[in-house]
Amino acid sequence: MQWQGMGAGAITKRKLADAKYKKHRMLDMFKTNLEEFGSKHKQEICKNSQFRIQFQDMCATISVCPLASSKGFWSEI
Repeated sequence: MQWQGMGAGAITKRKLADAKYKKHRMLDMFKTNLEEFGSKHKQEICKNSQFRIQFQDMCATISVCPLASSKGFWSEI
């Protein structure tokens, strides 16, 4: 990143934007990994109520409801 020629306000704004982007990317990665985990352990999630509760807690961490979606991966769980 090049900071030269930028005022303090612009630098602060840029740092905040970068932090938001990084957080968004991390949530995307977590969601992708959660989808892969759900696919890999689908049978166990369906059969084992304790495991299902733990999986639902992981989903709730990023405000994803696996039962709410009618399309794609989440509808299969």
